[in-house]
Amino acid sequence: MTCRAPSLLGHQGRVPRRRPRPAPASQGVEHAAPHLTAEQQRRAAELEQELQLARDLQQGLLLEAAPRLRGWEVAAVSLPARDLGGDLYDFIRLDGQSQGIMIGDVSGKGLAAALRMAVARTVFRHEARRGEPPGETLAAVNRGVLSEIPQGMVTMLYARLDTAQGLLRVANAGHTFPLIVNGQVQELELSGLPLGVDPESDYTEASATLGPGDSVVLYTDGLPEAENPGGALFSFERLQALIEAHRHLKPRALVALLLHELRAWSPGAQSDDVTIVVLRRRFSRLSAELQSVAAEVLGEERAEGFWIEALGLVGATHADEAETWIAVLPEVLKLAQSRYGRGLARELHQQLRITAEDYR
Repeated sequence: MTCRAPSLLGHQGRVPRRRPRPAPASQGVEHAAPHLTAEQQRRAAELEQELQLARDLQQGLLLEAAPRLRGWEVAAVSLPARDLGGDLYDFIRLDGQSQGIMIGDVSGKGLAAALRMAVARTVFRHEARRGEPPGETLAAVNRGVLSEIPQGMVTMLYARLDTAQGLLRVANAGHTFPLIVNGQVQELELSGLPLGVDPESDYTEASATLGPGDSVVLYTDGLPEAENPGGALFSFERLQALIEAHRHLKPRALVALLLHELRAWSPGAQSDDVTIVVLRRRFSRLSAELQSVAAEVLGEERAEGFWIEALGLVGATHADEAETWIAVLPEVLKLAQSRYGRGLARELHQQLRITAEDYR
């Protein structure tokens, strides 16, 4: 994590801090330390295996956290810079139609950061289940972090989403601003001290309403602060421009695009953990959502003509009926194959089926 001026979260007046590039990942115990005895090599191999197991467990916990929300699409990924990472995200099902969403970044890297991350996640889950507003929840998590992690700072953003109304209420403890994508890309600006700094910290709230087709992008600072071989930052401006240029993409595709661009910018070993969480509100009408799927897979120009023919297979009066679409999908697949070949047709068929199933 880095400090920014003049505020903890402002993108203006950034004071970048160069990080030393990490050493290459282990290339095998024998190659790394040929001078070790057989017993030392055996023990080193056991430790390496245990670290890999710990990483698998950590990634498994994160993957299990991503929910399926009716009327919403969710994509989340966390890439540690080392075997274990200090980034975290979580989803908590609250009362009624409320969903809690958290993303955070623990100071440090490696095993120490991973242990702090596990404690911070546990404290967060305990407090979030009380169902209090985001600001009060972060204040309680802050006190818990100070008690359980006396050495170590955590940035954390916590949002409560009304999945029926699209209302997003957010509190922020020193984390990067969420990005609202609704035809343009805007930051939802709100500041707050990181967790673990001041036991008396209060956290204000901000809100935004996500309409059909709108998205919110959450990320850790390892994304905009990634460096290329020349030492230039990926930058918030580049991130914003990428999302702006591809704002029609759905969460899974948008995350894949950002990771592709990040790896092209910063090839080789990561210097910091990178985490991205994207939520998108689906259109209320199935036909509108399926048309957006076709536009994403085929491109808007090709999708226009294809969509007219696909609607003809369904019939205008049944265009918003999931069962009807599922029944005619084999014919839609044949139509797509005749126009675009098997590969693209299969991708389109798969995405159309998944979407139609969600509207049942």
